[in-house]
Amino acid sequence: MKISSIIWSTVASISFKGAATAMQMVDMLMGQSLDSFLSGLVQHQQLSEEHKLEIINMASEGDSDASSSKEHYRDKGFTTAESKELLREYLYNTVYDSGTMEEETAEEIASTLNLGGLFFTEEMVDSLALMQGLNGAAPADYQGEGNMHRLGNILPVSVSGNSFVNGIWGYTTPNGAREYALMCAGERLSIIDVTNAAAPVRVQFTPMSGGGIWRDVCTHVDDVSGKTYAYVAAQGSHGGGNSPNLFVFDLSWLSDDAGKPNKQDSNPIPKGDNGYIDLGETGYGHTINCARGLLFLHTAGSSDGCRVYDISENPTKPKFLFDTGGTGGCHDSMVQKDVVVGGTTKDLWIISEAFGRRDNIRDITLVNPQTKSIPPLIGRTPTMAGIYSHSSDLYKKRYLFQTDENNLHDISVYDIKTLQSPMLISKFQHSEHNSFDTYTHNGFVLGHYYFNAYYQAGLRVFDISNPYYVQEVGKVETHRDPDGDGKYEKIKKPLFEGAWNLHVGLPSGNILVNDMFKGLFIVKASAPYDPPESPVVSAERGGNGDVNLSWNSGSNVRGYSVDRSFDGSTYTRIAEHLIVTSFLDSDARGKSAFYRIIAVNGEGEGVSDSVYSKFMTGDTAPPTHAPTPDGTPGNGGPQTATYNEELGVPSCAIGISCDTHDLLDGRHKLGPEPNQPNTLDDNCSDGTSGNYHSDESLDAIFISSDSGEDMTEGSIVTVKADAWCWDNGSKDFIYFFHASDATDPDWNLTGRIQCTGGGKQTLSVSYELPKGTLQAVRGSIRYINGNAAQGACGSGSYDDNDDVVIEVKEDPSFQGTNDTGTTEVEEKVETVEESTNSDQQTHDKKKQHRKGERKRKQQLRKKNGSR
Repeated sequence: MKISSIIWSTVASISFKGAATAMQMVDMLMGQSLDSFLSGLVQHQQLSEEHKLEIINMASEGDSDASSSKEHYRDKGFTTAESKELLREYLYNTVYDSGTMEEETAEEIASTLNLGGLFFTEEMVDSLALMQGLNGAAPADYQGEGNMHRLGNILPVSVSGNSFVNGIWGYTTPNGAREYALMCAGERLSIIDVTNAAAPVRVQFTPMSGGGIWRDVCTHVDDVSGKTYAYVAAQGSHGGGNSPNLFVFDLSWLSDDAGKPNKQDSNPIPKGDNGYIDLGETGYGHTINCARGLLFLHTAGSSDGCRVYDISENPTKPKFLFDTGGTGGCHDSMVQKDVVVGGTTKDLWIISEAFGRRDNIRDITLVNPQTKSIPPLIGRTPTMAGIYSHSSDLYKKRYLFQTDENNLHDISVYDIKTLQSPMLISKFQHSEHNSFDTYTHNGFVLGHYYFNAYYQAGLRVFDISNPYYVQEVGKVETHRDPDGDGKYEKIKKPLFEGAWNLHVGLPSGNILVNDMFKGLFIVKASAPYDPPESPVVSAERGGNGDVNLSWNSGSNVRGYSVDRSFDGSTYTRIAEHLIVTSFLDSDARGKSAFYRIIAVNGEGEGVSDSVYSKFMTGDTAPPTHAPTPDGTPGNGGPQTATYNEELGVPSCAIGISCDTHDLLDGRHKLGPEPNQPNTLDDNCSDGTSGNYHSDESLDAIFISSDSGEDMTEGSIVTVKADAWCWDNGSKDFIYFFHASDATDPDWNLTGRIQCTGGGKQTLSVSYELPKGTLQAVRGSIRYINGNAAQGACGSGSYDDNDDVVIEVKEDPSFQGTNDTGTTEVEEKVETVEESTNSDQQTHDKKKQHRKGERKRKQQLRKKNGSR
């Protein structure tokens, strides 16, 4: 893995932010003592007793707020910037110097105690480097609270200190007549009739002993009876409570009569087998989820991880199936049914791993009441140093929105189309992040919008119709402005207070938001804008056969998609999530095609009329060229190169274009390139270092006449090279050369262009064909030290040189001369920055043994490592 200084600066900024926010946030111990947390690591043989004692002693010595009481500092942990920095250095030293602690253990400690990221793995660096979308505060252009409207508010319980409201869920009677909010607090459940949102009424109040900071609720519909059951659980001593149990409530006792609501605090659900039941299962419910006939208890800091029960056979007697164990953590989870994976439909279970710093994706398609083993792991998001993976939700069964409660990334978006390797596409914060930094908590997707309980920033709403570039469209300031009068309460620093959780599933469209100290808010979203208008599209053919599409810009458009059809009826999407108003299609060369552009936002789509792009001759299909008597292709039209054994390179007959297709794909033995090195010079070979489609390669060359006529002496042609550029492309350059005589080439420098990004890039240059009927073109991609002084053959260990020969039609009237050959760059080409010795040495390194890899990462951390 090669790590550039640009990527490093991105990673370093994350580390700095982690250190800064550590001063404002205590930890993610989830209420458990530091001693208890470390003992769990010792139990799983991740931490030695010696390290545990040293860390506990450091908490007392480094924390200026700690008293002399041993019990006090064990419970308090690390609360100051000084004590956190001391622990960071200790963890570095035990991993790198003494080698007595694994990186993973150190990272779990750092994430739980909010120390910021410690070790930037290749996986993390690669993910950040390849991210293409938004990276920062989401844009917003609304006034007031945007598309959100307040309907009602109620705080039915007393709150103070660590006693506040937390979990929330909704319930609608089967006939749709009444809607209820199931509102949790530390030692109680309140059921509130919210049918009349402007006048909510608490109808059930059930005390539950033992609860602390965390209590949560979910609902399950029994297929046999049709009844809905609510399951309520809380964290034990980890949440400041004392052995809280799991409860189940039969919600059929609640009124379903539109004209006869339950009275205030009438408690219609009785205690007992037919009402609500204490089920035991003590202390497992930091959070809870019900889905697919299963009950999921998430234990956060417990060694049990996620505990899974069957509730399909008997909802009042959950049957324990399995747990995931304590390694990696289990803070929350969600289930997405009917996801197409490799042509089959699967049910996915996505687990937010807390201090594991990622989400795990498991296949629960076959989980049933008899299952006893953990379902298979089929994917996971990249592990991100320093984050606390709190909760997630899916958009379109493809885009995963993950919240980070450590305030490093806030909200990350992953494309999980390829489950084995989810791709980070964007990460964002609420729109006021730069002036009002606060923590995010729980988020849910509804339609094309993402609703997030953002602690002190209240409820925030984002249009996610383009998940690469989200747009904030509304908010409800539950914490700073609970009365909605526009007067904000002053916030001194980010704290764990404000909007805790929300529910978005009521048929009325009303949304329930629980603010820890301000109570339940019933709110509703309206359309922030109209669906986008249909774009007006034009299509033009370039001389090389490319189709250039362009269209007008519309208001409130979040992105554009491009559909193409070769028959006018069946369309295939060839691009999506564009934020520009043009697109170049290089895959329709030699073909007629139909196109339509789709503008999208959260309210819908605007689809353009189809636009038709004819093949350049005006035919609806490429012309057929009959073989000449000697068996060689006839003249005219687009030509596909074939390998010329005599010359040792691809070659084309006379035509309007020449395309090498896959004859050059790869470099040396890295990739499928046949007949490598594909150069006219016997001594011009390719570099052998790196990996296919990670490091540099020149994969295809396409030459075309700008006039649309056969390539002729004196005519202008354009040469396009499809190349694979490393990293962000800033250190890769493509050199173009041409020669008038392919049998004895004197190479002339046509131009040099820097890669504009990483991965596949298409770069081009134009020139006038000299005299000569058998000419040659060379493309040479070179890494950092490549320059014209090397001549026409790049000699670096990552360089790739490829040639193609073209037959050119003779023009007796053309008075040009045969090129004499020059590879001098002069003033036409910018100076290439020379690499240092350490750059090249790091560039040539291969993967090392684990111990060596740790040392390399330590060097990266100190900013001494680069490509």
